[in-house]
Order: sequence, then C-alpha cells, then structure tokens
Amino acid sequence: MVRPTPPHQPRLGWDPDSEDPQRHEPHEDGAFDDADHNGFDDTGDNDPVRVRVNDESKVSRVDTGQLQETPLPGGRFSSWRQRRKAAKAESSENDTEQDPDDPDTVVAFPRSSHRRRRRKRLLALLTALLLAALFVGIVFFSPLFATRSIDVEGARLTDPQNVEQALQRFEGVPLTRISKEEVRAAVGDVPQVKSVDVVLEPPHTITVQLHERVGVATVQEGQDMILVDSQGQQLASYGEGDRPDVPMIEGGRDVLSTNKFAAISEVLAALPASVLTQLDSASAPSESSVELTFVDGRKAIWGDSSDSELKAQVLAALASDEETAGGSEYDVSAPLHPTIK
Repeated sequence: MVRPTPPHQPRLGWDPDSEDPQRHEPHEDGAFDDADHNGFDDTGDNDPVRVRVNDESKVSRVDTGQLQETPLPGGRFSSWRQRRKAAKAESSENDTEQDPDDPDTVVAFPRSSHRRRRRKRLLALLTALLLAALFVGIVFFSPLFATRSIDVEGARLTDPQNVEQALQRFEGVPLTRISKEEVRAAVGDVPQVKSVDVVLEPPHTITVQLHERVGVATVQEGQDMILVDSQGQQLASYGEGDRPDVPMIEGGRDVLSTNKFAAISEVLAALPASVLTQLDSASAPSESSVELTFVDGRKAIWGDSSDSELKAQVLAALASDEETAGGSEYDVSAPLHPTIK
C-alpha cells in the first residue's frame, strides 16, 4: 500500500525550480487549479488524494470568558515550586527596572536565628560578669563588712589587751578577707594561750575564745614566783606574797630544762585540781622517784611517772577520806597496794 504524501510536502521527483510557480498559487477564493487539488500531477503513478480545505467561515472562535483555570498539577511541593518561580520572576523584573547603582535597590538579608541567639548569649555573659564583679567589689573590698569589733573571751592568765593588740591588724578589713587560720596564728604568739576558737560574726565582729595553758607549778626567780605549765612554758609572774595555789619546784628557772622537771610536771598534770591546790612543793631526788608535800606537812611517795592516772585517783581518795586523811605519808608507787603511815 502506497501512503499518500501530505499536501504540505512536495511529491517525490518534483523540482520546484522546473515548474511554473504560478501554477501552484491559489486563486483569490483560496482554491488551487484543478491539476493541483490533489497535490500531485495527474501524470503521476500514485493514486490521486483529494484534500478538502476549510475556509475561515467554518472555523468557530472560542469565547475566552468561558475558560476555566486549570489547577496546578501535583501536591504541596508543586504549588510551592510554582509560587517560588513566580516570586523569582517578579524579583528579576524588579531588579531590571531599578538602577543597580542606587543604594535603595540593595536588599538587606535578615539576620539568622543562630546569630541572634549568639548575640543574646554574649550579652547575657557580659551581664553576668558585670554582676559578679560588682558583687566581689561589694563583698571583698567595700566597708560594708569591715571589722569594727574584736571580742576576747576566756582570758584569765592572759591580758585581753595583749590579744586585742595582736589582732589589731584585722580592724577595718572586711570579714570576707579574714580567715580563721590567720586569727589563730596572730593569737598564737601570746604565751598563755594554748589554742583559740574563732567566730566571724557578720557584719563587723570577730569573737575569739581563748583556751589558756594550765599552770601546774611555780619556780622562784629572785623575789618573783613564775607560773609554768607542764611543758615549762612561763605563763605569769607573781610576787612572793601572791603565789598561786600550785606547788613550787626547787631549782629556779634552770630546772625547767631538766628531765626531773619533765617527770614532776607529768605527775602534776595528772592530779585533779582538788589535790593540786593542797600541795606546797614537789621534788624529784631521781627521775624514778617523785615526792609531793602537802601544805599541812603530809607527804606522798609517787615513784616514777607510770600509771599516773591510777595513782592520782588513789591519792585523791586517800587524802579526802576521813579514815585515811589523818595519815602523814601516802605511798602510791604501787597503786593497787597503797600504804599509809
């Protein structure tokens, strides 16, 4: 089967330069010559095909008012893409209309949320640092917490003025800049003080509680009697008529550095106050033999410094009991088997 050649294409073997161009020109009514109605020469081998051409009168025009808008294809993404394209087209038109050298045509991009958050964090950090510096300045350097009062308690052997003088350098200093260790170190130079409790009471007070050394004996130095503790620390000086109620150790101040004094002081430190205040003197013929003398003349043979606590309890019981209080000598060198003369 031979397919016909469409009317808008020339037939095979046809040379447009060899024929009369007017032959194929349409007439005023839009029709061709009879020989051209089929688009082929009658002398051709192919079967003729007749083509009917509609004139303009048979073409109906479309009423544009009856047209309906075709919905956008696809879902939300397609709609977003169409709107995006329309926005870009409108933006490009605006850019072409404006002068690129005009500063009003420059579009400022909005700041990102990350930069805003970073700026807020930086502002918050600077505010916190400023408040911290203000707090430190008020608490540590302002006179708001300055020391104005120093209270000394527990001073018997110690002159309170000596302690206050030792702590004078803390006056006017804020309590927040004073440590308890510094106060203890300052009071530690006072010879009568063994330990110190410090209480910092805002806003302006330092309270110092003294724990003084305990005097256990006196030694004679010229006309004065010097009170010493069990370690030989000199606590106070008295006149001969003002001697405290503690025994006297012969040998003067030089005896404080001997082993005899160490043995005697260990015995005296173990005695209760009820016995210690009744003693007149203490001596040590040797390091293993300590003797005590009461004010009324009674004596106590102590022996060495072993079992001092038990010996002290036995001697206190013998010296206070009515049946044994009349004895002249108490031997507690063997505390489980004491003897009385």
